[in-house]
Amino acid sequence: MSNKIAHLDSLQFNVAGLLTGPKGGTRSHKLYIPVSELDQLDDGFDVVAPFEGNARFLWTNERIVALVTGDTAVTLQCSRCLEPFEQPIHIDIEEVFIPSVDMATGQPIHADDADEALLIDEHHILDISEILRQSILLSLPMTPLCRPDCKGFCSTCGANLNYETCTCQDEEIDPRWAALSLYLKQDKNDD
Repeated sequence: MSNKIAHLDSLQFNVAGLLTGPKGGTRSHKLYIPVSELDQLDDGFDVVAPFEGNARFLWTNERIVALVTGDTAVTLQCSRCLEPFEQPIHIDIEEVFIPSVDMATGQPIHADDADEALLIDEHHILDISEILRQSILLSLPMTPLCRPDCKGFCSTCGANLNYETCTCQDEEIDPRWAALSLYLKQDKNDD
């Protein structure tokens, strides 16, 4: 079992040795993928920290199980105050890759129902870039917040309530919402 540090120009691994070895064989790699390499995956996120982690490949019955874990960070825009902030991202991937060529005969293996991103190519290259890209996207919060107590903007004057106080909150309440203000007053009296 190897334990190499991969300073990759790509997210591709030659797994020919693993495919010709005994079932149950593994290969491990420490990963350091620079921001410049991760930027090539960009699909709606701005990576600001390298991906550091581990990749482990396990040769099973006709498949390679890839276990990839690591951390990076991206810049997001807060959904309340619209300020940019850095969001740490933890990735934990377990995915199955299928060879496209039989190592013993050299004949193509047809995996009609397999996802293209999960095929090991004819040169025995396993590429984790697509699963890493998808995992980063799935790790992004649905409603990004710069901090849990972000106050956002005043709906009337547009002031960022994290930095300034506005007086327009004391203005007249929209009559359609006036009935709800009775509940707020009741809660304050209960306290």
